[in-house]
Amino acid sequence: MDAPHLYLRLLGPFEARANDGRRLAFKLKRARILLAWLALRRGQSGSREEIGALLWSERSEAQAHQSLRQTLAVSRVELAELADKILGIDRETVAFTPGAVQSDVGLLVRCTPDSPVEELERAVGQYGGEFLEGISIHDPLAQEWLQGRRAELRAIATKRFEWLLSAYAQAGRHAEAEPVATRLIEIDPLAEEGHRALIRALLAGGKRAMAVRQYQRCRAILARELSVEPSAETKALLRMAAEPVAELGGPAPFLHEQFRPHRAHNLPRQMNALVGRDTAVGEVLDRLRRYRLVTLTGPGGAGKTRLAIDTGFRLVGSYADGIWLVEFASIADPQLVGEALCGALGVPVAGDRPAVESAIAYLAQKEALLIFDNCEHLVANSARLAEALLRNCPSIAILATSRESLSVGGESLYRVPRLAFPADTEVITPDAAIDYSAVQLFVERAAATIDGFVLDASTAPAVASICRQVDGIPLAIELAVGRLKMMRPDWLAANLSESFLTLRGAAQATPPHHRTLQTMLDWSYDLLPPVEQTLLRRLSVFAGGCTLTSAARVIGGSPVGEHDMFDLLSSLVEKSLLTADLSEAEPRYRLLETTRRYAMDKQREKGEPGRQRQLAEYLIHRFADAGESWPATPTVTWLARYEPELDNLRASLEWAFGSDGDAVLGVELAGHSMRLWDELSLFRERKRWTETAMAHRQADTPPAIVGRLCLARTSNSAHGDQSGFSYADQAVQLFRTSGRALDLGEALARAGAALLTPQTIAKSLPYLDDALAALEPMGPTKPLANCLRSKGVAAYLGGDFSAARTLIGRSMAVCRSVGDSRGTASAQIALAELDFGAGKVEDAIDGVRLMLEGRDHNRRQATLGLANLASYLLAAGNVEQAAQAAFESLREARALGWSGAIVRAGEHLALVATLSGDADLGARLLGFSSAFYARGTASRELTEQVTHQRLSDELARRLTPYRLNALLEEGATLTELQAAEAASQAGRMLRPV
Repeated sequence: MDAPHLYLRLLGPFEARANDGRRLAFKLKRARILLAWLALRRGQSGSREEIGALLWSERSEAQAHQSLRQTLAVSRVELAELADKILGIDRETVAFTPGAVQSDVGLLVRCTPDSPVEELERAVGQYGGEFLEGISIHDPLAQEWLQGRRAELRAIATKRFEWLLSAYAQAGRHAEAEPVATRLIEIDPLAEEGHRALIRALLAGGKRAMAVRQYQRCRAILARELSVEPSAETKALLRMAAEPVAELGGPAPFLHEQFRPHRAHNLPRQMNALVGRDTAVGEVLDRLRRYRLVTLTGPGGAGKTRLAIDTGFRLVGSYADGIWLVEFASIADPQLVGEALCGALGVPVAGDRPAVESAIAYLAQKEALLIFDNCEHLVANSARLAEALLRNCPSIAILATSRESLSVGGESLYRVPRLAFPADTEVITPDAAIDYSAVQLFVERAAATIDGFVLDASTAPAVASICRQVDGIPLAIELAVGRLKMMRPDWLAANLSESFLTLRGAAQATPPHHRTLQTMLDWSYDLLPPVEQTLLRRLSVFAGGCTLTSAARVIGGSPVGEHDMFDLLSSLVEKSLLTADLSEAEPRYRLLETTRRYAMDKQREKGEPGRQRQLAEYLIHRFADAGESWPATPTVTWLARYEPELDNLRASLEWAFGSDGDAVLGVELAGHSMRLWDELSLFRERKRWTETAMAHRQADTPPAIVGRLCLARTSNSAHGDQSGFSYADQAVQLFRTSGRALDLGEALARAGAALLTPQTIAKSLPYLDDALAALEPMGPTKPLANCLRSKGVAAYLGGDFSAARTLIGRSMAVCRSVGDSRGTASAQIALAELDFGAGKVEDAIDGVRLMLEGRDHNRRQATLGLANLASYLLAAGNVEQAAQAAFESLREARALGWSGAIVRAGEHLALVATLSGDADLGARLLGFSSAFYARGTASRELTEQVTHQRLSDELARRLTPYRLNALLEEGATLTELQAAEAASQAGRMLRPV
């Protein structure tokens, strides 16, 4: 193959050199970005429309095309005689001549975990710095593209460094790892693999003191930036500093990290330090080493949740697949424990499949710690969930918090002790008092609340007395500290004593710890002014907390004045009855669950009507705004704005369709909130509320609301899934009558997508054409991007690859302009499919891997991408990696309950089995998939057709016609579960152990 005519250095400061060594300036920033954009593209080509939309997004289409012509003209002048050899330009596209241009990014991206060490060394040597270092541009879309590619390539480079370091570790080449590890730490100081490799290198060189110092630097960085400890693997290296270095010579395990989740945990950051619980944390850690289910029990306010979370933080890095907090406090319906778990894990719940099954399928082969918080009101369902997980997921451990045992076999109960307090408080000294953990907590919180507070001879007896009176219960101590702004410690101690004498007499039958907390809450409540008592009671309506705005709208009204709301909320925060989360764009206020239940009880005692109706009405307006803003709002921004209302939404729908609710409000709320269920992949809940709302709709329900409910039963990406067509078609008719042009365009596009198979393109295109005509005049939106992508798929299925690439390129440009990360991932998948269809197998592999290594995709897209990758790898002859990708896709598809994806992955694994010598298994799996496609709800696209044709040919060659037909018939009778288990066997044949 001839040498390239032009070499581009894109990682670091831009540089372009001709093959004779001449340096080419390319003084225009946009020319440099254009060259980089083409170099990164699969096939190194793109449409003029895409380039104009990227580099001149704020100009009109005509102006953008004119600017592009000028940029290309200047670039041709700078290239001189090389221009015709390098650039292929026509009226529609701009491209590099195949093989004419090479960049440093290419080698970096092409590497795999199994690449030879020499190739990995060349790849990491390419990383000279940030992508197009020093270049910025005023155009917002182009600058967003630059920043996105910088983050992607930095992550890819980091992964390649880690692969090389793992290869060095396997070979015992620790000295060679030192400069590579040092460079990795410079790129990403949080890359723990780099720190480990450097420690190994120092130990191999006998530099134990330096190895210890490097460990300390690693530990300090992780603590400062992430509030986590080094992993168990890193800690083991520290212990080895005192052991013979020869132990480092053996090969280290090499894990394929390609499909690991991006996050290590979802534990919330804590505003204050955990005080007085070191012994308790140590005991819980010890039990988790011996038992798979540990339940922390104790009364409300004992600190169970905080102890569980801090224990989780101590274990970050110890579980390969993370630590996940599942909060049950706001769940009123016991049937939703599975949905809460899936929500915490990020696992979508699809179709009629129970959420618990989706979670089990996802966790079956993972190693993780689950923290079930606040199980006491859902004990039976929490116990069944724990039993199912422990039975089916051998590497899962559970840490639960509850006021009572879950009563599950193998459960270890740990009763969270109260904090220690002095028995004799009258003459206690400060030095003696501070030895008690309850006093330590009081002093730490008081010092943070009251300027100048110190524990001295004048305050120690009173503080000790307060801690003794509240029985060392952490929440009660926090409530007491909240009163220090109103009274001195000695007055507080005296008032507590009198209040407890009065209040305790009425509750002698209650267990002491519960009685103390109840008394403390009563005392704190009675000290509130009447207006704050009213506010506290009304706040209990918010299962998911509130903002200042929602509080004013939902619980405002005499005697709570709208203009006084902020001061009243702040007062409750200061008194430790309310928490304020300042990490979100707008501060969010929440009642601790113990306090919320107390406030609900008080509201019932008063006989006051709840504020559920006001909350439902507020959420209707809130989610109506959400629906209007969704089409053109970046996904991350939109979710940050509306996801915090999820628990309030659930509670409002439960109320609306309950015996005391208002179904009319429920129907309207369900119609407006469908986008949230979609974005969070909560498909089972979406279906539940959609069906409930449809059953309660009235003759006068607005057509737009019914249309949205119909739209909620369809998909914008399931091409050929004809089960959604009737719902989409109903939505089309309803939106025509309601005058909702954007909704009409989206419904038309979804109807067209549902009809889109290779055999029914002609039926699909009229819907897609009408959709495009409706959507284009409204400018860039997510529905427009989806419609363009479906049009591209139609062109691709029809064999017009050039038109398909242009349409999908337009789709991606629209996605970028509106921040549609999921749409971007879908476009990446489609572009890889185009490359595969055009015979560019390696480009297809690179393209789908780039998508999988990025952060734009959701689990459904990862599942599809992995299946496609398996097909591409099979075509390239890499059966081992194809088996791994197909197995991962099958596992994710089972977790999603996605039948079509199970069939796709299963057929790829059928070919793997056949090529590995088990033609009988391959034939059975083909019989199952053929029976599935015969139902007409889906069809094989080109990627599946290639695998199917090769599989059919291989089976015909290996089996007699009689044997083959018998096995096909046998496979056609398999259930989905039986077929998935059989396909999993094929996936394990070649997967690395």
